[in-house]
Amino acid sequence: MTLLRNRHAVIGGVLVGFVTLLAVLGPWLAPFDYEAVDMEAVWAPPGGEHLMGADALGRDVLSRFLVGARVSLGVALSVLAITLVIGVTLGVVSGYVGGLVDTLVMRLADIIFAFPELILAILVAAVLGPGKLAVVVSLALVWWPGIARLTRSLVLSLKSALFVDAAITSGTPTARILLQHILPNIAAPIAVRASLGVGFIIMAEATLSFLGLGVQEPEPTWGAMIRDGIGALRTDPHLALFASLGLATVVIGFNFLGDGLRDWLDPKASSR
Repeated sequence: MTLLRNRHAVIGGVLVGFVTLLAVLGPWLAPFDYEAVDMEAVWAPPGGEHLMGADALGRDVLSRFLVGARVSLGVALSVLAITLVIGVTLGVVSGYVGGLVDTLVMRLADIIFAFPELILAILVAAVLGPGKLAVVVSLALVWWPGIARLTRSLVLSLKSALFVDAAITSGTPTARILLQHILPNIAAPIAVRASLGVGFIIMAEATLSFLGLGVQEPEPTWGAMIRDGIGALRTDPHLALFASLGLATVVIGFNFLGDGLRDWLDPKASSR
């Protein structure tokens, strides 16, 4: 089965690609400065100069939506990069070395798993104080154990493989075995797990911003836009509505993309 023939992968790729394009080009596509206040346009309905309306300060919702896409995706990709580096490194070392190292890493992961992910992220963000750094650190802290545990299980399944035994017998250094023989063979399932996890990260970032613990004003995020629009949901729903639609689109897109990658990389997929 080719990736382009997988419906989930195509739909997810189109949605993710569209939102990514908006995030990259957002500052140039924005018709107004996202910080510009216009008291004459307070809660202006969609249409006219403000295609998506205006917020409580008269700021253009479309401009803030486009810039917010870059901020939300930027935070999500930062968290993803950190968790992959930490989780894969600790998982590979834990699974290959074993012994006391394995015990320490897995017990640390178990401690973090003992707390609900979002609750722990909120607690850490509250301790660190609101801001972009607090969001990245708190979400990376709660997400790396899942990557580490998955990586460890994959390494354990390959550790006794014949090609690894052959590399050890031939005197190949441990670092080269890990980088050239083990990592390439576990990259696919980790990539699938990462793509599925982006949706959780973006939702968690939106939750922290909704609670006032995320990125601070005047820099926009979709979560903060939803928070600002909740109070006027009955009379002026456009602020929360457009941000919610953007958030739903990117989460659904990454979930579809992850499902498609999983089916494509599954050796049994061609027989379905």
